[in-house]
Formats: sequence, C-alpha cells, structure tokens
Amino acid sequence: MPKYRPKKIKVRHHVLSAVRSRLEKIASFPEVDAVLPGVIKPKKGGSTGLSLQYPTESGLRLIARSGGAAQEVFVVTGQGEAVVRRLREEGLIPADK
Repeated sequence: MPKYRPKKIKVRHHVLSAVRSRLEKIASFPEVDAVLPGVIKPKKGGSTGLSLQYPTESGLRLIARSGGAAQEVFVVTGQGEAVVRRLREEGLIPADK
C-alpha cells in the first residue's frame, strides 16, 4: 500500500470531518484512481458539502466546505465526465440547474 493512501485517499493533510464519508464514497468509484485533499482554509459561511469547480488535466477539482472551512479536493481520473455524472446521480454534488 502506498504511503499516505489508504483506500485511494491521500491523507497527508487533514480531511474535513463533515465530508470524509463523501470522499470515501468517491474513492470507491472504479473510475477514480485517487482522491487528494488539499490544505484546509478558513472561510465565511456555514454551508457543508462538495461542489464541482472545474475539470483538470488529471481529473476534477472539487471544493469541500464545512462550518467555516474550505478544502480543495482533487479527484484523479481519466473519465471525468463519467465521474461527474455519477457524483450528481448519487447526490454528492448539486445537479445542474
């Protein structure tokens, strides 16, 4: 098992506890190679959840929010559109309006 990567989630940084189970769910998708949480930063607002920011060369960039904090989350995948569709179907990110 690679260092810092139990169950495809890199745990070098802390993970917002309110979204940990959602990240574990994302990591269980067969299309996902890795989930990389970034640094936690303080933010105003109390919303909780995940939102899609934009696709990257290696996958997707999400923002996780939890009670005054925000964290970048990078999802490594070669099938970005399929992962976004599945995230919406499972209610992990908001559907398009």
